[in-house]
Amino acid sequence: MESRCFPDYFMLSLLSKNIIKTLAYYDIFSYPLKAEEIYHNLPVNHCSSGDIVSELKKLCDKKLVYKIKDFYLLQNNPEFVSRRQKGNSLCEKKIKSAFRMSSFISKFPYVRAIFLTGSISKGYMDKESDVDYLIVTKPGRLWVARLFLTLFKKIFLLNSRKVFCINYYIDYNHLEIEEKNVFTAIEIATLIPTFGKKYYDEFYSSNSWIKEYFPNYPKRNNPVIDKQSGFQKLFESLLNNKLGDLLDDFSMRLFAKATKRKFRHFDEKDFSLAFKSTKCESKYHPKFFQKKVLVTLDEKLRKLQQTLNVSLM
Repeated sequence: MESRCFPDYFMLSLLSKNIIKTLAYYDIFSYPLKAEEIYHNLPVNHCSSGDIVSELKKLCDKKLVYKIKDFYLLQNNPEFVSRRQKGNSLCEKKIKSAFRMSSFISKFPYVRAIFLTGSISKGYMDKESDVDYLIVTKPGRLWVARLFLTLFKKIFLLNSRKVFCINYYIDYNHLEIEEKNVFTAIEIATLIPTFGKKYYDEFYSSNSWIKEYFPNYPKRNNPVIDKQSGFQKLFESLLNNKLGDLLDDFSMRLFAKATKRKFRHFDEKDFSLAFKSTKCESKYHPKFFQKKVLVTLDEKLRKLQQTLNVSLM
């Protein structure tokens, strides 16, 4: 990063502070933003796109923010822009296969909606990126759905995470996400529905709290398939009984026990957040990315205040 000389203390407008904090979040991922994307990610809605461009110019003049091509970032590093452009191009190719896989997943028993999450939902992929899915299931059969999808992944996809990484299941009676912070708000705002429009609409309504973080972020309106397959209906009819109840309970205990054994190095609090295992929710986040990002963001904002000699509070 090039050295910058600042006056004793910069007095920034509230809009400038929010712009810098927005860029700081994405700087964690070395991901520069366009002006429109900054607007969507701001925690305030009393500004226009013209206000954003004007404020960005002021910040660039002060060398608090840099502009490279159409992108804004906190570091004067053209490699970040090149990396983003390559990742965007790769994502355009990968997302087509993700929609095809979603169509296939939608035929599994008790799957009611499918959303793309993670980097692919932000329009970025690299060679190491997984394709992450959030699955909405029928209540009382979440673990049956996870069991069949896991077996398919292990047997037919050789446990590959590159095209099939389902790390979050919820049932459609419990769509509100409990953890409410900037990380989960971004994940919800950016997710891409690929199956189950009805449940996407309900999911979005159930998590309207994200507007407290991102009042300007537009709701995704991707065309999605909704029709259940005949095979799915037939298979479910065989398990809509006591046998299905027993299988769901057995699957939950099986997964919970295996996860506890594999990740026993986690402390109790982190484990309960990274690996939720209830009848209505299953979370499998071994990297506990949420905590890493939030901790890194706090550290980055503190360092920015020191190195840029500004107040971001």
